[in-house]
Amino acid sequence: MLLSSLKLLLLTPIYAAAISSDSFHESLTLHPLPDGKLSVLFEFTTYFTAANPSSQIPQSHHSLTPPSLLLPLQQNNVSELTISFVAGRWDQSRSSESGPLHHESGGGGGEVRGWLRDDMDGRKSSSERWKSVTHALGGLFCAGLGPNDAGENVMTFGEIYPSVKGDRANLTHYLLAHPHHHLCTENLTPFLSLLPSKGLSGLSSLLAQPGIIFSWGFKTEGIEVIMPSSDQPQGRWKGWWEGVVDLVPERGTAKRDFSTEQLFKRHLPRVFPEAESSVIRVIKPQVGGGHLRLEPTGRSKEQWVDGELREVIEWDLLAETASLSGKYIRATWEIESEFKYPRIFAKPPITISRTIINPLASDGTLQIKITNNGADAREALYSEIWPWWVKGWMSEINVQIEGKGDKPELLSDIEFHPSTPPKVSTTTLHLSLTLPQRSTIILTIPFTKLTLKYTEHRPDAERGVEIPSGVLTLLDVAVQSEPKQTEAKEQSRSDAANSGRRRIYTDRILLDVPTPDFSMPYNVIIMSSTVMAVFFGLMHGGLTRMWGWVEVPKQAGINSQPQLTESEVVDEKDGLESL
Repeated sequence: MLLSSLKLLLLTPIYAAAISSDSFHESLTLHPLPDGKLSVLFEFTTYFTAANPSSQIPQSHHSLTPPSLLLPLQQNNVSELTISFVAGRWDQSRSSESGPLHHESGGGGGEVRGWLRDDMDGRKSSSERWKSVTHALGGLFCAGLGPNDAGENVMTFGEIYPSVKGDRANLTHYLLAHPHHHLCTENLTPFLSLLPSKGLSGLSSLLAQPGIIFSWGFKTEGIEVIMPSSDQPQGRWKGWWEGVVDLVPERGTAKRDFSTEQLFKRHLPRVFPEAESSVIRVIKPQVGGGHLRLEPTGRSKEQWVDGELREVIEWDLLAETASLSGKYIRATWEIESEFKYPRIFAKPPITISRTIINPLASDGTLQIKITNNGADAREALYSEIWPWWVKGWMSEINVQIEGKGDKPELLSDIEFHPSTPPKVSTTTLHLSLTLPQRSTIILTIPFTKLTLKYTEHRPDAERGVEIPSGVLTLLDVAVQSEPKQTEAKEQSRSDAANSGRRRIYTDRILLDVPTPDFSMPYNVIIMSSTVMAVFFGLMHGGLTRMWGWVEVPKQAGINSQPQLTESEVVDEKDGLESL
């Protein structure tokens, strides 16, 4: 009896740690786009709690949460962290959406941002801990996420990427952009390893097919981690993967019907045993959505998507495991014999584009066009990140409405943080704007490209340097996922402010820099070496060789004229000199 009681007492902390309150949720969202493409979004969310603080032994037990992801964050006192990779270009004009379905996806390349708590013991600064976190997760995701220099970190984007918890006391925000990164299979494999299903069961098994999903055009992958704290013991980490599938071939005629079997080349799998929810959704398109037939029939609801109240069809795989496991969901267009590319697309609430005009070797002008297609004026903040060698002229910023001339009053505030050469650092710019209804604002920002040192050019083929995406932050967004039943009838079918998308990104931009002719040094080396070799050979031969006549002995049977030997030539030469 005593032994059993002692055994129970000793193993109680282990049992307590093993009993976890983690919960795992997965979903797959399919969104037909008007240009014959289909957006496919996987989302995996895990809720977890902090380790038991009452135990005297440090514990780091996890059941559904990955230790390789959480331990670096715990050791470096990270409050929140988001990592995203984007490959390809999202076409706002043809998709009728301001961006991909998942709102935390960046504009292009790689991006890491997060909030760090102040270190109470002061052993490490926040910049050192941020560097440790980015390098650790860069190794985890097989990507260079860490800064090459401390000056690459940006610390002025805290208002644009606010803390999810809403508390900014004793927190420091960091942002690190890598526009040159490209999403590849080396990033997908670590992502799947973080999931409790490991890509072997549940919806993740549909994702674990690199040969299929990397053939899609636009792709984005990312994670968002919110660590538990003393006042909020529950944490959350979410992973997403989104791609755009072209349902209609480029040539020929075809229908844009689709099914899960057609997309993933397999039937719907069984639900992951530890999942508390597993849902498949189809967002009906704005135009012609009433003619979209879905089999089997799912549950219908309304949801705000980028300012539009859309009909969403859901299938709960947990409740319908027997009817859907091993089968598939099919979508067909009833009155469409073949897909015809539309000439006019529905416009998203906000569109933005960025180009370079008047490009020269040393100068240029950024032109940003922001279009508000809604019926109400919007308040927004436009932000840019430049490397140190891009010098913008703030006094020359011009704001105008397309077709109506200059409107400087639309720019209410400028927050400019220039770089400080010769130390490597970044330049950040924030412009507070008012976007009039149904109009296009044109921003022009002249800039000068400073000359890079010879050693600062990258050792690859010179094609220019990519600049991170610009960010348009909407300040009047009313985050609302589903309309209230009492308000659904009273509200109009369109309300641009009802959207979870607070940020809209421009594309990355490739900026040419003044580049020396790197072949000239090699040409100079080759020519100099050749001239020196010829000159040295001639001088060395002239100084070390002695010329004279050589007499070859006469052989029998061969008529040959007598020739002087070398000794005779020398004697004859001495004789001539004596004369």
